[in-house]
Amino acid sequence: MNRGTLVCLTGIDGAGKSTLARSVSAELNARGYDACYTYGRYLPLAAYPVMELGRRLVLSGSQHDGDFTEHQNDKNELFDGSPLRMGYEALVMFDYAPQLLWRVAKPLLQHEYVICDRYFYDTLLSDLCGDVVRSPEEAIKKYDRFYSQLVTQPDHEFYVKIAPEVSMERKDDVPAIEYLEQRKVFYDEFTDAFGFKQLDGTMSPNALTAAVVEEIL
Repeated sequence: MNRGTLVCLTGIDGAGKSTLARSVSAELNARGYDACYTYGRYLPLAAYPVMELGRRLVLSGSQHDGDFTEHQNDKNELFDGSPLRMGYEALVMFDYAPQLLWRVAKPLLQHEYVICDRYFYDTLLSDLCGDVVRSPEEAIKKYDRFYSQLVTQPDHEFYVKIAPEVSMERKDDVPAIEYLEQRKVFYDEFTDAFGFKQLDGTMSPNALTAAVVEEIL
């Protein structure tokens, strides 16, 4: 059975991915194509009780919005044991797999274009960044050697790139600029390694939409 075209938009918080994904989907529909929007990043569901228990028992004294560096160090110490890191990663992926099937694989059988607001990369580079996945090189190796064989491969991959300072101006729920700086390093190296198309996140929404639509058509 033929599947639709998968278009993925990735980047740090505040890059404008959600707005852009919805706009691209709407523009394609306006041009007569069958396109849909979907959210592709991991959402804690079955794993949430385990995560919450860990926060309460182990990380209760660490303030994510008070001192990000201290909080990150606490998490690094918690996950220094290799079995725990591997177990937590496996738990996340076990929880994430049916979400990918429902939110990505299923729509691809029903629509010409699926515009994915965040994708597997965002889980690897944000949710697991720093404590489970310790470096951009590790993220690249993990994806290349294992995960790329398990997830649906996109037909078009875009990295909406902005500076952490811009993100801080746009978002009021970012814990600290250090959080964004760390993740931007991961995103920069990962997307460069896999040849993502780069977009300037400071461009106007209309210009960004036009750039994506032109590329995928």
